[in-house]
Amino acid sequence: MSEEPQSPLVLVTGGTGIVGQLVARHLAESGYRVRIASRRRPPNGRFAFAHSWVPFTLDPKADFGPALDGVTHVVHAAFQHVPGRYRGGEGDNLAGFRRANVDASLAFLAAAKRAGVERALFLSSRAVYGSQKGPLHEDTPPEPDTEYGRAKLDVETALAEMSVPPPLAAAPLVPQAADATPLAAPALSQPGDEAPAGFVGACLRVTGVYGLVEPLERTKWFRIALQILEENLEVKPRAATEVHGEDVGAAARLLFESSFASLAANTFNCSDILLTNAEIVAALRKALGRPGPVPLEGDSSAVAAMRCPRLEALGWRPGGRSLFNRTIEALAERIRQGTARRTATSH
Repeated sequence: MSEEPQSPLVLVTGGTGIVGQLVARHLAESGYRVRIASRRRPPNGRFAFAHSWVPFTLDPKADFGPALDGVTHVVHAAFQHVPGRYRGGEGDNLAGFRRANVDASLAFLAAAKRAGVERALFLSSRAVYGSQKGPLHEDTPPEPDTEYGRAKLDVETALAEMSVPPPLAAAPLVPQAADATPLAAPALSQPGDEAPAGFVGACLRVTGVYGLVEPLERTKWFRIALQILEENLEVKPRAATEVHGEDVGAAARLLFESSFASLAANTFNCSDILLTNAEIVAALRKALGRPGPVPLEGDSSAVAAMRCPRLEALGWRPGGRSLFNRTIEALAERIRQGTARRTATSH
């Protein structure tokens, strides 16, 4: 009897991070085999979804071969920054920031191409647009005004240069100089080839990401919930766009499963709802059963929202406010459960 073919193996770099683990979970629950790559091994039992783990560091001189062994798809979500900061995440070490997030990312993506990876998804950011007024469309020219945005755009640009779909599979492993000797023309795929060899990259320009993660304390809005329970709320007015990590995972899956031609645009906006801190606090108060004051409404008109027509054309439908409300309820329930356990063990 012939063996059943294995599902694709996806390597998620930064897979223990907030966005990485949400994407990894979605892909695992969608039938992909998932390999998480991170600096430190996650504690046993931390993640409920099936996965394996390999060590990974953002070093341009690292040997990425072991992490890429047998991998067909990559989500590159690893990013080195000052804890808690993306914009301004370079701190006082800009050279080290760029070495890790630009040089090492390009070395890793080049290694992925050499290893036979078919599709590579780079987790980029709305920061590539800088402070432009919205709405931001995918053909809006990038104008990054932070080192974070510039680093993301540099990797986007290089990935587009090294990514050529079949049958033009002989794109350079790294961007070539203008005076480089042209490569020989690749052999064309034969009629009937369903999946000719190639390397295709795409970039997800993601806005703020929310969703329950492990450990729970790292979940967005967890600290606000605790402040509500402890009656010491200190939240300033703010408005921002958000997207659930589950929807980021769904976008990744769509880009893995869509035709090569669908990825030709290379960049895809990924955003969902506009939220104010007043709305978030009000929802948490309701879910926790703790009525009280909320901050003033943030200025929603000043937020440059991203439009996402390219993902929507592939069938992407984010969860909207319904998913936001379910997430708030789930966060409140997890906090209540944790409080109950701590109370029980203290007696």
